Amino acid sequence: MSNIITEVIENGTTHPVVADYHFPAKGSAPVPVIVILHGLKGFKDWGQFPLIAQHLSRSGFGVVRVNFSMNGTSPEHPAEFVDLEAYGYNTYAHELADVKQVLENIWWKSGDLSLDPERIGILGHSRGGGIALLSTVDEPRIKAVATWASVCEFESRMNPPDLEEWKKNGVHFQFNSRTQQNMPVYLDIRNDFERYNIRNAVEKLSIPQLIVHGKKDETVSFKEAEHLHSWNLFSKLVLIEDANHTFGGRHPWNVPTLPKETVEALQETINFFRENL
Repeated sequence: MSNIITEVIENGTTHPVVADYHFPAKGSAPVPVIVILHGLKGFKDWGQFPLIAQHLSRSGFGVVRVNFSMNGTSPEHPAEFVDLEAYGYNTYAHELADVKQVLENIWWKSGDLSLDPERIGILGHSRGGGIALLSTVDEPRIKAVATWASVCEFESRMNPPDLEEWKKNGVHFQFNSRTQQNMPVYLDIRNDFERYNIRNAVEKLSIPQLIVHGKKDETVSFKEAEHLHSWNLFSKLVLIEDANHTFGGRHPWNVPTLPKETVEALQETINFFRENL
């Protein structure tokens, strides 16, 4: 049985990283750690993420579920978009810096929480998958990387149909159909994206890579998973026939069992990290 604590990780800004740590009972032998990164308009408590973390923990891993510092939530409201200005000014650079802060915090907390800082894996969903892959470039503490429904590039996302209007006004809006919010996105992220190339990161990978994607993904085509695999033929590609972008999940997820598509993705992920951490 694991314990859970929430850490507010200060990073020198007014927007800290909030993370939930699942860790073994005190006195247990140190276990490998999996860091979970959410995607666009996501957060650490979205849908079935808490249940996924529990399953990973019961399978012998420490787990760290992360809220990116600028994802629009706050330490007081970790599952609500209460800070749309922060959301609007988020960038890939901010999220990569957040990952480094989390990895540093794992090292500092590892002794107290029976975590093994020499065996850290990272699991990213959707845009979080892209961030997970980019995080491996100069971060030797990451020993294995898995992605679910990951993007393979940022360029098309930074060139929307209203690009000229975005440039003129300095902001465009993403409608969140679940919360009914118009979420602003300022030009900071567009000015930032050209620094980060997921293909280059994947081609340079020297650690194990798992790619999981749904054939019925309505948000990120499974062809992006095939691109990721083609850039690293040593990676493992798992296409799940009936899975959509969220592997059958939604928010809120108020039942104690996981969708079958998530179970399939999770079992592949558990096997992968058991073999490689």
